[in-house]
Amino acid sequence: MYGYIQPNQDELKIREYAEYRAYYCGLCKCLGEEYGEIARNVLSYDCTFIALLLSGLAGTDNVQKRRCVYKPLSKPRLTAVADDMLRFAADMDVLLAYYKLDDDWRDDKNPAAACARLALRNAMKKAANRQPEMDRAISCGLRELGELEKANCPELDAPADAFARMMKTAGLSMPIENRGDRIALSHTLYHLGRWVYIIDAWDDREKDKKKGSYNPFISSGADKSRAEFLLNCSLNEAIKAYQLLNITSHKGLLDNIILDGCPAKNRKVLG
Repeated sequence: MYGYIQPNQDELKIREYAEYRAYYCGLCKCLGEEYGEIARNVLSYDCTFIALLLSGLAGTDNVQKRRCVYKPLSKPRLTAVADDMLRFAADMDVLLAYYKLDDDWRDDKNPAAACARLALRNAMKKAANRQPEMDRAISCGLRELGELEKANCPELDAPADAFARMMKTAGLSMPIENRGDRIALSHTLYHLGRWVYIIDAWDDREKDKKKGSYNPFISSGADKSRAEFLLNCSLNEAIKAYQLLNITSHKGLLDNIILDGCPAKNRKVLG
């Protein structure tokens, strides 16, 4: 949905790049197969990371060569086969996208958001039936966030915490059986959610200022040093929780995303 959780491609090995493409394409195909072709438009880097992380914990790496329906003249490429991990990530992708569009429509009366929301409505209903806990977490979390924005909340922590709690709760229905991994993963999602909200807010502050939209950095008057401090704190806590996970596949790629990709985003966005 936001697209900040990505690998640092300059540091990726060829095999790891192929792994990432396989899961990105696999999630795209899974969205199309489960929710229809329109749902492919909500494909995100963030949920590709979720699919890889869950697969890494489950120790799965099921890929096969498949041809892309949108690139019929290109050669078949390695693509992850749909399983519980990919379907969970697809469910999250659909629900996050739908409720974000719903929030955009309610806030700005954006006709494009209204049309996109309508196009995703059936997919949202199916995802909500499959993941009722996730659906409640995301809808309630974004509603709480919307109330803070309407109140022009002058704090950075309150909206960042609301978004982080939403991501943590949304992950409670993840298909992971090991109790220790579930606890560590919930903390990873919390701090990554906090990091995503803060980096997105800092990245969008000029655009929000021109539009007159809420932005916690504008409301609080926080500067770049405060943004850097909060981003580094959130990312460091996410890394600590991530390092407690028992990852048995995709370890090199996941390490690249968390240890290299996210810090690289910090440097890029902070300038």
